[in-house]
Amino acid sequence: MISLKTFHILFIALAIILMIGYGAYELITPSAPGIMSNIFALLSFAVGGALLFYFVRIIQKFRTI
Repeated sequence: MISLKTFHILFIALAIILMIGYGAYELITPSAPGIMSNIFALLSFAVGGALLFYFVRIIQKFRTI
């Protein structure tokens, strides 16, 4: 059985990959007209960056537990 700590780490890593991947996809193949695809990509990269920051912090915290 997978521990809650391991599941949390894997879930956050998957979310980071998904957000950065979606941002890259929006830049390569825009899905919305005009500048909306760029806004979606920027928001996706921002959320991916925030998740990456959270991931680093949670790894540091889990090492002390």
